[in-house]
Amino acid sequence: MTRHISRLAMGLLLAVSAASVARAEDTKSDAGAKTEAAAAPDTVKAESSSSTSTSSSTTSSTPKSKYPSYADTLKDFKAIDGLIKLHQKENKVYAEISSSDLNRDFIVLTSIARGIGEGPLLGGMTWGFGDDVLWQFRKVEDHIQIVRRNVRFRAAKGSPEEKAVKLAYTDSVLFALPIVTVGSGGSSVVDLGQVFMSDLPQIGQVLPGFSFSPSKSTWSSVKGFHDNVELEVAATYSSSGANEIETVPDSRGVSIYVHYSISLLPDNGYTPRLADDRVGYFLTAVKDFSLKNDQDRFVRYINRWDLQKADASADVSPPKKPIIFWLEKTVPYQYRAAIRDGIQEWNKAFEKAGFSNAIEVRQQPDNADWDPEDVNYNTFRWITAGAGFAMGPSRVNPTNGQILDADIIFDADFVQFWKREYETFTTESIAALTGGPLDVLSYEAQLKKVLPGRRHEHLCQCELHSGMARELALGATALAATSTAAASTKEQQKMLLQGLKEVTMHELGHTLGLRHNFKASTYLTLAELNDTDKTKDTGLVASVMDYAPTNIMPKGSKQGDYYSTTIGPYDYWAIEYGYKPFSSDEAGGLKKIASRSGEPALVYATDEDTRGIDPDPLSNRFDLGRDPIEYANARTKLVGQLWPGVVEKVTAEGEGYQRARQAFGILLGNYGQSVFMAARYIGGLDTSRSHKGDKDAKPPVTVVSAAKQRAALSLIEETILTDKPFEFPPELYNHLASTRWSHWGVITPTRSDYAVHDVINMWQSRVLEQLLSPTTLDRLHDSELKVERDEDALTTAELISRLTKSIFAETENGKLAKGKYTNREPAISSIRRNLQRTYLKRLANIALGAAGAPEDCQTVAYLELEDLHDRLEDVLKQRNDLDTYTKAHLRESADRIEKVLDARLTFTRP
Repeated sequence: MTRHISRLAMGLLLAVSAASVARAEDTKSDAGAKTEAAAAPDTVKAESSSSTSTSSSTTSSTPKSKYPSYADTLKDFKAIDGLIKLHQKENKVYAEISSSDLNRDFIVLTSIARGIGEGPLLGGMTWGFGDDVLWQFRKVEDHIQIVRRNVRFRAAKGSPEEKAVKLAYTDSVLFALPIVTVGSGGSSVVDLGQVFMSDLPQIGQVLPGFSFSPSKSTWSSVKGFHDNVELEVAATYSSSGANEIETVPDSRGVSIYVHYSISLLPDNGYTPRLADDRVGYFLTAVKDFSLKNDQDRFVRYINRWDLQKADASADVSPPKKPIIFWLEKTVPYQYRAAIRDGIQEWNKAFEKAGFSNAIEVRQQPDNADWDPEDVNYNTFRWITAGAGFAMGPSRVNPTNGQILDADIIFDADFVQFWKREYETFTTESIAALTGGPLDVLSYEAQLKKVLPGRRHEHLCQCELHSGMARELALGATALAATSTAAASTKEQQKMLLQGLKEVTMHELGHTLGLRHNFKASTYLTLAELNDTDKTKDTGLVASVMDYAPTNIMPKGSKQGDYYSTTIGPYDYWAIEYGYKPFSSDEAGGLKKIASRSGEPALVYATDEDTRGIDPDPLSNRFDLGRDPIEYANARTKLVGQLWPGVVEKVTAEGEGYQRARQAFGILLGNYGQSVFMAARYIGGLDTSRSHKGDKDAKPPVTVVSAAKQRAALSLIEETILTDKPFEFPPELYNHLASTRWSHWGVITPTRSDYAVHDVINMWQSRVLEQLLSPTTLDRLHDSELKVERDEDALTTAELISRLTKSIFAETENGKLAKGKYTNREPAISSIRRNLQRTYLKRLANIALGAAGAPEDCQTVAYLELEDLHDRLEDVLKQRNDLDTYTKAHLRESADRIEKVLDARLTFTRP
């Protein structure tokens, strides 16, 4: 009986529980229906009908979908078949995500298809910073999530470390898209408007004051292909109109066409290749927690194309799939041959690495309807953004470094010789010409202004374009000043085409994975690089990945090619490292190739070695030849020859004199820049990337010899810390007319006359800034311990003493040269007075500890100021016949020094 009652109770209990569960499920179902209705208001009626039908037909065995009908939902939509099936109706685009699309890696490449001619928003620009983007579609209940994959960390599959990595790092969920309807095969249809009708590329970061406007934005193009999907959005950014953009009709609505190319990440058996810091490639870096504790956990792959031999047994074979570049139909006819030659020049290096015809060049037909931004096409594009630039970006598999797509972009402004920005120098423009900040604190302050995600791109961006335009202008000036009009025109065309080919080779090198090599220009002496019998095989520099200036030699010197017409020995070596196939022991073969780094033709230094704060005087942009001092001597001599006749030679009859001012600016800029490069010898260190055991390898750091540093100082004293080179006839200055137009696209100069004193002093000040920056003084002071005690060394004490002696040479021994001085012919010229004031300010800051220099330098500066004060007082006592300018200058200088000395004593008193 007891057992029977228990069974009955259990039955009742189960019945009650079942009823409760049923009520709960009904409640949950109602709540789900309300949620779905809220998420998709247009489908509420359809869902209600479906629910009614289900209620009235309780005997039906076919479950009804909680989503609206697939056919009804997509009625009037145009189906677009492709890698991902799309459906479009007016300004609405749906994506149909099949079950096979879920949890797979898609690479998403973003480009600016049509820009606004401002900043980075230029048509043809690759958009994106850091790793290229991988997306996955993941289904979570009633939503499809779009997730950006975290590809930077990994561990061996199945290992404890893999579990630890999963706990430590996550992916980024970017969007959760409600499922609109489902297909018969279980596919999920979602609205892409939430994704692409937004500031997905974060363009708002470079358009302060603007925000994405969904109501003003439209789909420009929606295309589907077997291997990819191409989407383009006419994205409009709105503002109050307060921030005017000259290239936009009305800044209240700025339209930028953003192109997205989506394709599956290749799974083609590509074998990544490990990087070596002796050979300059762009990198894909992954942190591997499976590596041993005594190993560097970063695994670094070079970025390169997947080239495989069609005949693996042949020494030289065509590739299974060549690298094909299409010349876009926008490229002017007259430049196509030079550009084609520049691209194909790299086949020489691939031939040596085992591939024949690795790169092909094809012409885009005028009637072609494919998008240059399409991942399936590598293009050479010609745009008219007025930015005067060239660039060669590529898109890379962020897990292994395989290059998937590349586009080279040339701006038409690149070939324009004469530009208004050459008319006026500013402190900022001179700093940009000479490497930026020259001390660590200033460099760090500048870097903080750059968005964290863009700092690497900021450091490594290619700036060859702007410098090449300036160098072409120098060449045009020199040819105009030394040739007849007909000869000048012919040589200018030759120079332009050579320069165009070199820049093409440079940018193509970037698309092959190569970084800059700013030491390549030191391969040959000036005499050797002007021997065309030699340079036809080697080029003027060891690598076209350097920034080479126009090779223009002074009158009386042998003149070779203006630019390299072929790739250099470093380029062959780098391609061999990156692309040579190995049948076995690849690691050993790569080490053997890289171990040649000690050879003079293979030295390598790149962007992070060539900042203003870096020590190697041989790593420069736009230098030429083995010795920067020799180059500076040649350049200053050339400029000295060109200055006297520049107005007459570059100004045609009937034209204004604006070109004379632009040419003068080009000459002065080259003059100052070449001397500045020589100034980098002071406190300089010759650096090497060679590893232990490399043949002919130098030590990682070698202090530049004292003799070389003193030679550089002598050059500086003779060329920039003096007034002699700038003693031009007054009529020259009076013919330097500024552009007089006043309208959009031009900036009306603050001063229409030429600010002679300011410009010369800016260059003198910049050189002094290099010589006396705290980083230079620190490095020079440290170098005293880096050479043997019985070896000669330039000391900070000697540097400061010598600068004082040179800059205040008129007061040496407390005397001024005899003579009758007037305000028109002063004892110390106005240019020299400006220089002396600039130097005194810097010396005073060092003495007061305000410059961040070593304390030994502070005490030396104090002593130097004491001695100088006495000399100035002696001159003032001995000479009562001085001109007003000189007397006032010496009196003020002596008084300033006295105040600095008193202030330091007060500051340092216990």
